[in-house]
Amino acid sequence: MNPVGRHPAPHDVFTPGSPPLEEHNIYVSRTAAEHSLRKYIQRRQVPVVWGEYGVGKTTLVQRFFQEKSAKGTVVYIASVSGLTLPDIFRTILEHLEYTVTVESTTTDVVGVDGGFDLRIVKANAKGETANSLRTQLVITSPTDTGINNIIREAGLTVVLDEMHKASGGLQAAIADWIKATRAGASGFQLVLVGTSTDAGRLVALDPGIDRYVKEMPVELMSEAEARYIIDEGFNRLGLTISPDLRGRVITSAAGAPTIIQALCLDSAEEALSADRNHVSEEDLKQAVAAYLKENGGRLADHYYRAIETTGPRRYRKQVLQAVAMAKNDYATMDDIRDGVSRSLDLDVPSTSLSGPLRDLRTAEYASILKDVDREVSGVRIHNLTAFTDPMMKSFVRFMNNLDHTDLMPLATPRSELGDPDGERSV
Repeated sequence: MNPVGRHPAPHDVFTPGSPPLEEHNIYVSRTAAEHSLRKYIQRRQVPVVWGEYGVGKTTLVQRFFQEKSAKGTVVYIASVSGLTLPDIFRTILEHLEYTVTVESTTTDVVGVDGGFDLRIVKANAKGETANSLRTQLVITSPTDTGINNIIREAGLTVVLDEMHKASGGLQAAIADWIKATRAGASGFQLVLVGTSTDAGRLVALDPGIDRYVKEMPVELMSEAEARYIIDEGFNRLGLTISPDLRGRVITSAAGAPTIIQALCLDSAEEALSADRNHVSEEDLKQAVAAYLKENGGRLADHYYRAIETTGPRRYRKQVLQAVAMAKNDYATMDDIRDGVSRSLDLDVPSTSLSGPLRDLRTAEYASILKDVDREVSGVRIHNLTAFTDPMMKSFVRFMNNLDHTDLMPLATPRSELGDPDGERSV
């Protein structure tokens, strides 16, 4: 049994909706990634922490800087979508309790390039006189020493998340900013986070920053790491889970920490509500149903629309699985052909996959895939494929693996899981 007050609540242990930063939150160290992050920070380089959605990038960074954050020396910007560099400067200054006013000016100024959204920013620290020369400044470019000296003197770490949503102008401005700040005195650290290899894009904008910017991939959670999350998390709640069920959770999640946390949270609540000290198969099936309905409703709708097959074999489901299994955030035609051939145990030619790929990029199939291009070793590569919604990659693997775990709640109408016809496609 689980006596009241002896154990924390399930939502205090498993936190699928937010980084596990509190005392009872379960967290497993990502040793390799943390080692790389520490190395780059010590060398004053700019790590670009990247990996697919839900792999634990933000959690890793926030845990790494948790002590500094408690001291107020971390500025974390959750998303750079729609922002300019002056917007970021303003957030930094306001964090330091400066009073900031912004005036728009013309952008047709010599020496200001890279898409920099020129503004005049006047700032003075609260409590200081308006005529203080130290705190009055005008910012006209990413290389201005005024703002950079303030950040450096405060010993700040600035974390910019969702860099994959940055505009071309912001990326160019950040490249200029990196070049201006890395060459100076120590005291300011910049960390970039995103779902794709943004380092290559930044370096392409200015090869001179290549020695500063370092890609730092965060891989999918290993089986050992996932096992720790499950065993230690349930132990803190006074619950047990059989090795078989634990293995099925790990298989279903396919290395995504957010899915593991979600399944564990809901199954723990099911068990405790039934006044049991062990997690049952039915608890897990209910947890899967809850995840599909609450967290994956929109994704499930797009997924079922995409894989629904009529007439001859269309390969759409296998194409999605192949893109989901690609190591990078994009898949080549070779990746897709090899993945489809493996899943069907037959040799499928690329010509047979062109139609399904084209279909999956159309609105009829929820535009679930899109064309991308990448700069690799100075060469622009075209005809690459990625998911339009980065959340879809782990979701497709989850749906595929459910077929091998017998955790799909058959009693739940499939219309509630996003399949309007209530039928399972093959």
